[in-house]
Formats: sequence, structure tokens, C-alpha cells
Amino acid sequence: MNKVPLTWSTTVLCVDNVAKSLEHYRDVLGFDISWQWGDDAFEGNSKPTFACVCRGEVSLFLCEQGQGNPGTWICMSVKSREEFDSLYDEYKSSGADIKSDPEDCPWGMREFQVCDLDGNTFRMGCVIDEDCD
Repeated sequence: MNKVPLTWSTTVLCVDNVAKSLEHYRDVLGFDISWQWGDDAFEGNSKPTFACVCRGEVSLFLCEQGQGNPGTWICMSVKSREEFDSLYDEYKSSGADIKSDPEDCPWGMREFQVCDLDGNTFRMGCVIDEDCD
């Protein structure tokens, strides 16, 4: 039996308020706003209730009070120790809710944790090797 290959994936996060989350993801977590959708999107300006934010190759959908529960965990990585350290410094400077400082983990990653406004937790990391040790 041939398996159909999947072509992409994005995580849908349940948030309390998409408009506030968009500001937080843009201003604190450094994501770009790709698009936003409201209940009456075809009738003019509307309050967003669904949106997409992107940073590098990572995209996240934000859904207002639906599609899952707050408190999701996601692992995201960067390519080098230099990028990892820069990201940590960026988040410290921006006032991000950092839950743990960088540490080397037994599974071969260097990680720290940061949360969004709704308690969704991001394990930010890089592989520990000659470039990330």
C-alpha cells in the first residue's frame, strides 16, 4: 500500500483574543502577521477571530476561543548556537514570558521555554553539536 505524502503542517492554537495575540506575537515574540480573518471579513473591517503568524519557516494559526485548548506545547528550533543565544536575548529584551533559562538537555538539545498570552509553551532549541555547545 502506497502512503500519500503530506506536504505541510501548521499548528492551530486556541487563544482568548486574536487581536491581542497578534500584537503579542508581532511585538514580543517577533512573528510577522501573514493574514487575519474576522466573522464578517467580506463586509469591511472586522475584529479578527482567526489569523496566521509566521517566523522563518514556522507558521501558527491563532483561533479565538476554539479549535483546541490553551496550553499547547510546541518545539521550535534554530540552526546554530549563535541564533539560539540571539533569540534568547531578543526575548529577554522584548519582555517575553520566559519560563526557563537555556540549558543543555540529555536528549541532545539546548533549550529554553517561553509562553504566549494564553499559556501556550514554546520549547525553543538548537541541537547540541560543534555549533551549539
